[in-house]
Amino acid sequence: MEFTDSPLYTAVPMPIAKINRVYGCVYFCAILGLMYYRIHYMPSEGYVPWMLLFCAELGLAFQWVLEMSFRWRPVDRFTYPERLSKRFGRELPPIDIFICTADPDKEPPLDVSNTVLSTLAFNYPIEKLTCYVSDDGGSPLTFYALLEASRFAKSWVPFCHKYSIQQRCPEAYFSECYDNESDSSFTTEWENVKKLYEEMKYCINTSVERGIAPEHKYKEDYGLKEWKPEMTSRDHPSIVQILLERVKDINFEGHDLPSLVYVSREKRPGHPHNFKAGALNVLIRVSALMSNAPFILTLDCDMYANNCDALREAMCFFMDSPTGHQFAYVQFPQRFHGITKYDLYAHWTNFHIRHKGMDGIEGSTYVGTGCVFRRDVLCGSERQHSSSNSIKELISSSILSMEKAAPSKRLDEAKELANCGYEENTQWGKKVGMLYDCAVEDILTGLSIHCRGWKSAYCCPKRDAFVGSAPVNLNDTLIQNKRWATGLLEIFASKYCPVTYGIRHTKLAQNMCYSYYFLWAPSSLPLICYGLVPALCMVAGLSVFPQISDPWVLLFLFLPICAYGQNALEFIYVGRGSLKSWWNDQRMWMIKGVSSYLFALIQVVCKLLGTSKVGFEVTSKMFDSELGKRYEAEIFELGVSSVLFIPFSIIALINLMALACRIVGVMREGYSAMADMFVQVVMSSFIVINSYPIYEGMLVRKDKGRMPTSITVFSTLAAVLACSTASALSQSSETSILKN
Repeated sequence: MEFTDSPLYTAVPMPIAKINRVYGCVYFCAILGLMYYRIHYMPSEGYVPWMLLFCAELGLAFQWVLEMSFRWRPVDRFTYPERLSKRFGRELPPIDIFICTADPDKEPPLDVSNTVLSTLAFNYPIEKLTCYVSDDGGSPLTFYALLEASRFAKSWVPFCHKYSIQQRCPEAYFSECYDNESDSSFTTEWENVKKLYEEMKYCINTSVERGIAPEHKYKEDYGLKEWKPEMTSRDHPSIVQILLERVKDINFEGHDLPSLVYVSREKRPGHPHNFKAGALNVLIRVSALMSNAPFILTLDCDMYANNCDALREAMCFFMDSPTGHQFAYVQFPQRFHGITKYDLYAHWTNFHIRHKGMDGIEGSTYVGTGCVFRRDVLCGSERQHSSSNSIKELISSSILSMEKAAPSKRLDEAKELANCGYEENTQWGKKVGMLYDCAVEDILTGLSIHCRGWKSAYCCPKRDAFVGSAPVNLNDTLIQNKRWATGLLEIFASKYCPVTYGIRHTKLAQNMCYSYYFLWAPSSLPLICYGLVPALCMVAGLSVFPQISDPWVLLFLFLPICAYGQNALEFIYVGRGSLKSWWNDQRMWMIKGVSSYLFALIQVVCKLLGTSKVGFEVTSKMFDSELGKRYEAEIFELGVSSVLFIPFSIIALINLMALACRIVGVMREGYSAMADMFVQVVMSSFIVINSYPIYEGMLVRKDKGRMPTSITVFSTLAAVLACSTASALSQSSETSILKN
């Protein structure tokens, strides 16, 4: 009776919420004081930089108000999978697993295979699992890798279940030590399975190096015969192959295995494919025909299952009788392996606080991976009609007539669902499935689900549920953030804008959270303004902040110190690292703000003006040994001639020059030269300290990861020109903008 009556999860407000509210009230009063100062003490001369800073401060204040919505009521959720097991046993709902890959050159087939194997071995009733892999590149190398993985699964899956292995990704498991040396039977089996894995690994990597699957495999396996010489990644027919089929495929001990299905949708030049969202919608249709599980787990190809009980954790929300019907999806944290000790590129930036903050309102966003959905929600059902008809009603009745046939008998019908013309004149991508016309289909889909009255849950088990790969160089990190910021601003400029669309369907605080994300790109403008104007004014000898003897200077010191202090305490509170990790985090926030977000803003503006289109860029998961050594040593990787490096390089050099000019001024004029510019000196000093890796890459380093000479020369010339212009304008009474 204890397990029957007890809830399967609990939600507890985080104690830090009270501190956040006090901080928010005090900080808001300080912002009002800053506004008063800017208006009341506006100078009659030199008001242009004053007004620029005032506008920047208004923008930063607005961004802070939006961000406070995350901190107002964050919650912790705790699940009880042991109660789930006691209550339901093996009577758990079926789950379809969707794994997406697009480019074997950037997403190694071995990594895809490891992700697939980790999900096939979930601690979940085997007969309830079906894994679908979408290969958007239509690569025979990826198919061959999955073919080898399906054979290895016949040994790997029973081995994991027999010995209750927690880590079920083979690569991660075999790279760790095992502690059952006293069990001879385990040791023997462990060695046999490891040998099979190494053989699989060798076959896959050898084929990737050669660029083609073994020739004899084309003759032996019917699946590989579907690839013709004229086929390319952007021009090929739909391919659907069943690599493992329940009942038909069993392991070496005669037990059943989960099903594994390979899907490569048709691609033709001139047909829109809608990137990852289009691939997921094909999987929704194909899976509805073959298994039609009521729940769907979506994963990126590099995001392997790190917690074998992750699906049971998610089911604790859906199967909880009092509230389970409210949840449309359960989102797990996005974690990464191979992150440096102090997280050099800030890949875990505030994930916990922001998502737990939204979890206390109506639920966290969907981040594109590590998420379990209700199938009918992706079908477009409203919350009050949660028992709406299955997605099968969206598929033609002629296909449904094959429902009782085995999956292997449905391949022709499945290929029809994967044709590129299937979605024409339908609601796919508009009201059904993942939504289109956006580079971040995940956030848009999550927003539309919340606006239909559904809630979501943010599940944080003690052991990370899924672990993936993150960019290991600065350029890929900035490209990834540019893509995110571009897609988010596209949503804000569309009919799904929270100000007009969301406010009618969801709570104000939830819309503020979404707006904070959507306005990442415009936030680059106040950051750039604050990075340039005070430094250039310091070169020109113009003070735009109170003198050190003015009591108002305390306000301008209080605001940044309080904001950074609160952020640092929050960083430590969620248990994600040290002060050095926080330092890297805030530095990357500035770099992304003046670079990725700026170019995202430009790209969206150009799209709205009709001068360019927004594409989808796949981030590389490949790992170079020399690059890896520099990454492990936490040295910035700058060895690419990327336009994304120019903005922060120019700002770093301008502040260095401005600080040098002020130091010279102090040496000449004494204390008075410092008193007038104290706040500006502090700001430039802070930027210069943060920019040390950039100066090092420009001036000191000789390795391949140093800043390219072209970027260094261009940035230096631009910085010198800007400082020279500011100095000249300050000395010219007739043409000066800074003093008139």
